[in-house]
Amino acid sequence: MMFLYYMNVSDLNFEDLKNFVSEDRLEYSKKYFNQKDRILSISGEVLLRYILKKIKIYNPIIVNDDYGKPFLKNFPNIYFNISHCGDYVFCGVSNYPIGVDIEYIHEIDLNIAKTQFHPKEYEYVNNSNDKIESFFEIWVLKESYLKMKGIGLSLDLKSFYINIDEDKDNIKLLKFFNDDDYLDNLEGNNKSSNKTKSFFNETNNKIKIFNELQNIDKIESIDEIIFKSWNLLDSKKNVYKLGVCSLEKIDELNLIDFKEIYKYLE
Repeated sequence: MMFLYYMNVSDLNFEDLKNFVSEDRLEYSKKYFNQKDRILSISGEVLLRYILKKIKIYNPIIVNDDYGKPFLKNFPNIYFNISHCGDYVFCGVSNYPIGVDIEYIHEIDLNIAKTQFHPKEYEYVNNSNDKIESFFEIWVLKESYLKMKGIGLSLDLKSFYINIDEDKDNIKLLKFFNDDDYLDNLEGNNKSSNKTKSFFNETNNKIKIFNELQNIDKIESIDEIIFKSWNLLDSKKNVYKLGVCSLEKIDELNLIDFKEIYKYLE
């Protein structure tokens, strides 16, 4: 089971949304001084609640684990992830851990790719006909993987790389295993919460990353991890890149209007 939805929030206001989110989310949104940022902050939960209601989850209890990743306390086997950027919010819900990311494609200093990406990824960007788009393609896929794992930037961005074939139909995660500290980070042994530990226990048969890591500098392709990315062109001619990382087949991407959500949640 997987649901992927994105929503344009450019025409929404805070009053439209506030009745559909928790008090905790409303309180959290106060940290944003910009009204648009507050709208993005709460619209993610609105979109999440819409999806959850579709699978008959009406009273989700959303809490954060030790790494700050939100999860459903009363439905621990349902996973979700939210991202927002510009005029859009993006949400994925699945039976397995999932990560999503959305970024607005814009001019950027490509030296960032050289310093932050794995050399193989930098080579991919540098050899591309559209270097800017390729940069954001790699970025959203790496970010979605980190968000799926839920350990944030405790994992070195250069310690793994996203391998994309020429047709972009086959996207794989490859990793370098170099030292014990890195392996500890991967295994979630450093200050890992019960939620983080359960991630690896519950997906033990689907993801075999941490077995037989005796060889230094071993490179491993993780076929169980699935990636996908899309381009989104909006009415303002802005282009966004969306990325998903999951442990199950990635379903279609759906655009939804708040009017439809309003009718469903009202």
